[in-house]
Amino acid sequence: MYTIHQSAIKKIAEDIAIGNTCYVHLYSRKITTIDNMTEDTKIREAQEKTQAELEHKISDYVKIEQPSTSDQLVMMEFFLEEISDKSIRKQLSNALKRKNPIRNFTQTVNSSIELSIHWENFNAKEHERWVADFIIDAYNF
Repeated sequence: MYTIHQSAIKKIAEDIAIGNTCYVHLYSRKITTIDNMTEDTKIREAQEKTQAELEHKISDYVKIEQPSTSDQLVMMEFFLEEISDKSIRKQLSNALKRKNPIRNFTQTVNSSIELSIHWENFNAKEHERWVADFIIDAYNF
């Protein structure tokens, strides 16, 4: 089995957290990132061409995109276990139970600088764990 360095997993996690798509070549482990947020027309066209080429040979790649909504909600629920203050935990729990739970959770987290920093650190680690698990599953498939 091929391994991917932790630094590469961290980079992929950072990229997908901001909405990019990453392709990892199954054998060379080369990572190609498609910036889905770029507004530059020439860059976008070049990336669309690259993405089409990668998709054409997708059996040679692992495609990693943002975690699904349900995966993101699980991460948020895990975060609740990290919070010792019962009132904040209750606020976050209530946010997750209402309509638009991700937006509500984010608004609640952003209402406190300390909580926001704690969430950002936790979320980064959770994205790294999710990417590592995703890659392990892809290689074991």
